[in-house]
Amino acid sequence: MIIMKNIICGALLSSMLLGTACKKFLREDVVSSVSYQLYTTEKGIEGALVAAYNTLRMGVSGERKLTLSDAGTDLFTLGSDGNPAFNQYLATLSSLDGKITDYWDYHYKGISECNIISTYLPKVEMAEKRKTEIEAEAKFLRGLYYFDLVQQFGNVPLVLQSFDKVKTDFKRASVKEVYESIIADLTAAFEKLPVTAPAQGRATKAAAAHLLAKVYLTRGSAETAAERAIRGTQASDLDNVILYAGKIVNKELGNFALVADFANLFDIKNQVNSEVIFSVQFTTVQLNNGGGNQQHLYHVPQYDAINTKILQRSVEYGRPYRRVRPTPYVYNGLFGATRKYDSRFVKSFVWGYIANKDAKNIVTTAGNTINVTAGDTALYFSPVFYETPNELNNAVQENKRFALYYPQNTYRPLTMNNIFPGLRKWLDSSRPTTNETNGTRDWVMFRYAETLLMLAEAYGRKSDFDNAVTYLNQVRERAAYKEGEEKTVQYWTFEGGNYADRKTSTVQQMKITQADISAQFVDFMLDERGRELLGELNRWEDLVRCEKLTQRVKDYNPDAANIRAYHKLRPIPQTHIDRLDPRGPIEEEQNIGYY
Repeated sequence: MIIMKNIICGALLSSMLLGTACKKFLREDVVSSVSYQLYTTEKGIEGALVAAYNTLRMGVSGERKLTLSDAGTDLFTLGSDGNPAFNQYLATLSSLDGKITDYWDYHYKGISECNIISTYLPKVEMAEKRKTEIEAEAKFLRGLYYFDLVQQFGNVPLVLQSFDKVKTDFKRASVKEVYESIIADLTAAFEKLPVTAPAQGRATKAAAAHLLAKVYLTRGSAETAAERAIRGTQASDLDNVILYAGKIVNKELGNFALVADFANLFDIKNQVNSEVIFSVQFTTVQLNNGGGNQQHLYHVPQYDAINTKILQRSVEYGRPYRRVRPTPYVYNGLFGATRKYDSRFVKSFVWGYIANKDAKNIVTTAGNTINVTAGDTALYFSPVFYETPNELNNAVQENKRFALYYPQNTYRPLTMNNIFPGLRKWLDSSRPTTNETNGTRDWVMFRYAETLLMLAEAYGRKSDFDNAVTYLNQVRERAAYKEGEEKTVQYWTFEGGNYADRKTSTVQQMKITQADISAQFVDFMLDERGRELLGELNRWEDLVRCEKLTQRVKDYNPDAANIRAYHKLRPIPQTHIDRLDPRGPIEEEQNIGYY
């Protein structure tokens, strides 16, 4: 990594310069005193680009992205050690919240690094081909940073140049203007980026195409005339989704394909696979890993509090921060009647925790006394409703389950929200110790399954349900159990399946027709995105772009009854407003509902 220490520090857009001017980025060569002249050299400009990429890590090197993108949605609610303000839309979700400020600051830090590149790159003597690629990479990253900001905050300052002195007079640009700038950046990036990246984690044409498709889909998803005017929706937006997503699906930009088994997507030994279009890189060399990817912490239940005689904290099961947990809707609505056919239901969660110690005379929740050997099941979750713990225990008595908890598809009060099936997707068995927070898993931001889902949604929104079904079924067929693949014990014990069918394909049951999706297409797409992308840090944005946030949160998240229409935007950080000079009236500087 690069050490960069700029000489100017000041109040610039809530750390727009503070982010790049006063922070150090480590590399092997220590530079004791540098100025902006560094950026007129090849070494300096490459360092600025590395910094712009590295800043993306801050989304998952803590709770920033989790809190703003998954908490308090229809799919995730408060865990026993989570943030009530965001999960329950409390009054403390305000401009003073530190996570709001952190999210704003790291995005503008990344934008500042991109702007330094655009300002100083013309002055650098280097190979023109690499110069063109650097310009394209910086525009891709700036478009990505602004896309996050405009979805979360609406009108935001649009800064497209670097400053070498203090600047405090920032006005917010309209959402429409921000989208126009994002599309201009990403279109230019797409034209100049290579098809094949020079190194893993660098932007490519496919990454730009995927992000362009997502931006166009977001701008084109507005349901009401008022929202279309705010976003600047164009009649061609959905066609552009089809254009750019289609280039990926039609193999024009590389040979991307679905990983055959959904579970293998999240195998930490299989992070570089055919489905990854763009990912933020982490490493097992902790000195170079910053704070690491910490998402492995937040979806883990307090499994180690069940019975420490037989089940202790382990690297495999993770360190249980339990920030969020799935809502009841995930279990009995999102997957619903087809969950016995949809392998994502089983493969997305840890349903059973295996004893890692021997112990004698253990009393089960059914009142039986048993001896437990390491390798026995210590904790098992039922996806099916039972009225009492005894009823649940009796249903699986023959399988020697030890601690069987109340069914997870029923609402658990806040005092009982530390035990739930843990999400598998972020678990990180590569950590050296049980309590290590510095994770090494890459953050996959764009993957091929989402490309297919965006393509399907664009066609469906144009009422071309034939094409929509074609691309949806590719995703759903991958999610099905394949012939010869053995289903888990849940299939015949809880879900009503026949034991004799435990290795039978469910591809036919997973296929859908036009009639299945045409009546409530947007809700179907939100559900399908939920089934495929659960916990992958995009849910809040999906609900907002479809103008479904308030409705679906009220319908499916029992904790979040306080949600109001104005929560579709986050508050502008007070630290930013306090630094403005001159400062406009509060209704100009702050989003409605937060003043």
